[in-house]
Amino acid sequence: MAEELVRNPWGVIVRDGELLELRWLPSTATMNDGGFMATLCLFAWEAERARPRGLLIDAREFRHRFGDGVMAWRDAHIIPRYGAAGIGKFAFLMPASFAEPGREAVEGPAVFTTKWLDNRDDALEWLRA
Repeated sequence: MAEELVRNPWGVIVRDGELLELRWLPSTATMNDGGFMATLCLFAWEAERARPRGLLIDAREFRHRFGDGVMAWRDAHIIPRYGAAGIGKFAFLMPASFAEPGREAVEGPAVFTTKWLDNRDDALEWLRA
């Protein structure tokens, strides 16, 4: 059973066994880049503390539009922290309209595999396999 660990105005972080999940909220429509960065820092901190087997970001309600340099910041400051926490797999749960469900890759500085899925059960199954 999932246990809520922490939340802020834009997301909720829960732990379910060996998995840690960030559930983005619809309020991300009014979030700025600073809120995005703060939320990812919080998620990374929880990953470092919990050292889960896998991470899941539920982006089905994510509405924010990234400013210039935000993804480069993520690659430089967040992705290495996930790897240092011992993450083996990382999944994004995307809206049903996502163009590439099932895509799998090792991105940028990551030392783990990332997969984009549009079905929650499939995401959880892949992370736990």
